[in-house]
Amino acid sequence: MSEASSSRRILHLVVEGFPAARLGEIAGSTGGANDVTEIFELTEASAREALEKIFAADTVAVWGSVVV
Repeated sequence: MSEASSSRRILHLVVEGFPAARLGEIAGSTGGANDVTEIFELTEASAREALEKIFAADTVAVWGSVVV
């Protein structure tokens, strides 16, 4: 399979408290047509499932709010 036609698993971890209004930015930042993209909310309760998803993904992005 060529590099151009292979699909990647892209995981976007959204940290609890990330503004829901900005989720469109995440959806718009995905890769190619063959890529499988998932947006997953990271909470204390979902940490174990998040780890499983991280290890299964080819690319991981973490999104959160910056509190100053």
